[in-house]
Amino acid sequence: MSVAKYKNIKLLETINYSVIVVFLLSFALGGCAAFNTLFAPQQLSENYALMPGAECDAPEAVDGDMNTVSNSTRIVISLPEKKSIRRIVIYNTNISNFILYEYQGKAGDWKIIKGVKGNTESKIVIETQVVTGKIRLFVSDTSGARFVGPGVKRDKNGFLQKVDAQLDVKPEIQEIELYGLVDTISKPKSNEPIF
Repeated sequence: MSVAKYKNIKLLETINYSVIVVFLLSFALGGCAAFNTLFAPQQLSENYALMPGAECDAPEAVDGDMNTVSNSTRIVISLPEKKSIRRIVIYNTNISNFILYEYQGKAGDWKIIKGVKGNTESKIVIETQVVTGKIRLFVSDTSGARFVGPGVKRDKNGFLQKVDAQLDVKPEIQEIELYGLVDTISKPKSNEPIF
């Protein structure tokens, strides 16, 4: 090995050790703040569905009361502004198959968050990572239900009416909750020195 190559290898080893020492010193002097920032515990936000200004076409599904029940097969929750949603919780008694959608910003543009078949849980927790102002739930099957129709039925005046196919056992949705994450790291006030 030539003397020049040997000196270059020694120089690289010295630089690598210097980088490691600088990193360790900055980590120690920083009071492990960087470590705490990277690995801070995650805390859920308030339930966005209960925010002032939130709207739902099935208000009993987002009223905060587990004793009220929505029988809708399609529920849309509209938030007053776009939110980063990380967890969706659905309390129910009989939902078997359903699809959750996020609104993409223009009429009719919905993207599937998750589809579930064969659910047997009364508390459904869906971890997600979407930023949207609307969430839609579509229930396609309930426990023990079957689709009936299309067909005809008599209305209250005795006239025949055409009816679409529908579930013979309606879904029972007690509550839908939407959560984001809260920043648990305290930030310095603008007039306080950083160090």
